[in-house]
Amino acid sequence: ELLCRSSLPRHPKWCQPHGAMLGARALRSISLGSRGFCAAAEVKPRKWRRRMLLTGGIVGGGVAAMAGMSYKSEKTRQETEQKIRSVQEKKVPSRQEQIDRLNSGEEFDILVVGGGATGAGVAFEATMRGLTVACVEQEDFASGTSSKSTKLLWAGSRYLVKGLVKLFSPSSLSNPSAAFSDFLGTWHMVMGCFTERTYMLTMNPHITSWLPIAVPLDKWIIWPPPFDYPPAALGPCTGLFVVFFKFYDFLGNFVAPPSYVMSSSRAREEFPQMDGKRMKYVSVFYEGEHNDARTNLSIAFTSAMYGACIANYTKVEKILFDEKGVACGAQVLDKANPDAKVFDVKAKKVIYCGGPFTDGLRQLSEGEDVKKVVNGSGGTHIVLPPYYCPRNIGMVDMMTSRGSFLFFIPWEGYTLVGTTDVKTMPDLHHEVPEDEIQYIINECEKYLSPNLKVRRRDVMSAWYGIRPLCGDPNAKDQSSASRDHVVSHHPTNGITFVSGGKWTTWREMAEDGVEQVIERSAYLKKKAGPSKTLETPLLGTGQTKEFPQGFHENLAVELSQKYDLAFDVAQHLARNYGTRAGDVLKYVEEGQVKGSRSGLYKHYPRLYEGAAATTGYPYLEAEVRYAIDNEYAVTPNDILARRTRLAFLNSTAAKLCLPRVVEIMAESLGWSEARALKEFENAEVLLAKDFGGPVPNKANALMRTACTADVKEVFDAIDTQKNGTLSKSGIAKAAEELGFPLNPSALSKAVKEMDSDSKGEVSFPEFLAWWNSSKEGTEVRKKIFLGVRTGSKWRTVEE
Repeated sequence: ELLCRSSLPRHPKWCQPHGAMLGARALRSISLGSRGFCAAAEVKPRKWRRRMLLTGGIVGGGVAAMAGMSYKSEKTRQETEQKIRSVQEKKVPSRQEQIDRLNSGEEFDILVVGGGATGAGVAFEATMRGLTVACVEQEDFASGTSSKSTKLLWAGSRYLVKGLVKLFSPSSLSNPSAAFSDFLGTWHMVMGCFTERTYMLTMNPHITSWLPIAVPLDKWIIWPPPFDYPPAALGPCTGLFVVFFKFYDFLGNFVAPPSYVMSSSRAREEFPQMDGKRMKYVSVFYEGEHNDARTNLSIAFTSAMYGACIANYTKVEKILFDEKGVACGAQVLDKANPDAKVFDVKAKKVIYCGGPFTDGLRQLSEGEDVKKVVNGSGGTHIVLPPYYCPRNIGMVDMMTSRGSFLFFIPWEGYTLVGTTDVKTMPDLHHEVPEDEIQYIINECEKYLSPNLKVRRRDVMSAWYGIRPLCGDPNAKDQSSASRDHVVSHHPTNGITFVSGGKWTTWREMAEDGVEQVIERSAYLKKKAGPSKTLETPLLGTGQTKEFPQGFHENLAVELSQKYDLAFDVAQHLARNYGTRAGDVLKYVEEGQVKGSRSGLYKHYPRLYEGAAATTGYPYLEAEVRYAIDNEYAVTPNDILARRTRLAFLNSTAAKLCLPRVVEIMAESLGWSEARALKEFENAEVLLAKDFGGPVPNKANALMRTACTADVKEVFDAIDTQKNGTLSKSGIAKAAEELGFPLNPSALSKAVKEMDSDSKGEVSFPEFLAWWNSSKEGTEVRKKIFLGVRTGSKWRTVEE
């Protein structure tokens, strides 16, 4: 205001007495007007200052929070490393020592029936709480579901998305409280997954690793929308998926490497097998990866190291009850010993951990007519050659034609693709459905480069796992089965079963199950201590004589230098045995180690020689002997499928080296020729049943030869004129030239069926659709296929 006054022009009237009042009014009027002008001039800077301060506060707060979380994360990492390296590895009792203890008459606090991830986890949890535990498994550890997973330790992004979609869908408006309650259940499950994933990836770095997974986005607007949620259709163009994965990072306390976005050009560099030209961009997030069967073995032998009495191939023949009808143990048979007799194992509490086979266990204690509560969800996986996927990044299709996820990831040096989700009956040795293999091949081509054609004969191995979807028969609400776990207590016989869940949450399931059993027993409640498993690393991280500093990130390098190992072998041993890798190498036979051609390392005898140098199977013969003495390996399949993973990576290679495995086992276990032959034959049957390979088994398949690349080869062979289309006359002429003349009436019928648009010419998509769906053209299809592949001349299909 003073500034405004000083700028006023001086006027003589304003200084005269008779004009004083008028001058004062004029001055006041000008001053008021000037004040309004100055205030208006000051409003804008003040508002901007407030906005800048607010923005600076938010940014500063965010930076401070991230710095705080980063500091906390680094501090936690250092503390975790210290815990890992401070553990003293102890000798694990042999299998025979465990059998002797089971048969000694000792009464255990808990008897666990089932040696998969959940059963071994329950034994681990109860043992660490100071209880005496026996755990029996009718076949091998991880012989069922636990070895046939997608090999991921994930925090449940799909469940979180589905929970959010359900919460914000219009249907939730009719009952918002119920919708929110349902979401809270999903939320707690997902947060539990984050905790367990953190435990596995930070406390057990020797058997786990972080894997970036790409989510390819080839459209700005996706229709039909993901998860049938219309707003999600705008996910790519709004950056909703990117924001979600940042939120996912936040929920995991930024323990995982941060999610990021790849441009189309960068995607072509990082993931050349992907059809990068077609992508708008690629969102990338991280999950954990592991070797599931080896993880299961680590859990089982860690519990044994701390005092659990655990053994495989020990079948429960009968449940024992006291005079009140309460379970007090079981009659057990050692299946590994042909001369063994049934013996009693006494226990105060019995816990079933049978996964999808829980109802079969319940029949032992509740009768054959027990109401079934566990449904099976079957999942098929296939393994392709390494060149279909980079070594350090995977991919997921969140929008398959069936609405489920399909992962396409590097695992053990090869490409793993899965899984499907089909209702099925539990079966420990389930043949791999050919239809499911063909479905996966066709689905995984969706985002691959047009230059890559996945062929049926590229399938090196395939397997079928059954996940348990379980309800609680003793709960009031029987409305639905759960992918979260179930702990159920029988009201009269006192038996508890734990089932359901996911690989990631094996420890959480075990803790919950043991905690509930303890709460129902005054004796156990008094004896048991608090849970310690969340702070206890698994076998292979601690100090040993060869590696007194414990596990560290350069253990593979140290192994390679100390023992002159090829680096692929050193990496394999470090990832699967940790600091016990030195113990494995003690089983290398003297005189068998030779120098390599390059002179850089020594050549240790490998389980699969010859092709190993080119296909990268790093398994040593020494591992077979080590597994027999230290990892309770009883059959050749234990070696080929679970101690090594050769059958899961290449079923043909596993069959080729089966004779050598049987030979080594016969030497170590003292088998007679008759016993060795029997073991060989049994292993052959199980390998053929449990694992698919390059040759399709179409015995029960509904599809014909559905693999697009294979059918394209047939189409191109018939299209002798290279027109890109087929006609009736062209097919007949090609058939004559190729040596498989077709019946005119059958040919006319087949062409009519192929030519869906009735234009007189058959395009490849029409030919493919006919090949995969036609039931009428079976004979024509067989003759075409065999004629193209063999070039033989015959008159009938049989010939």
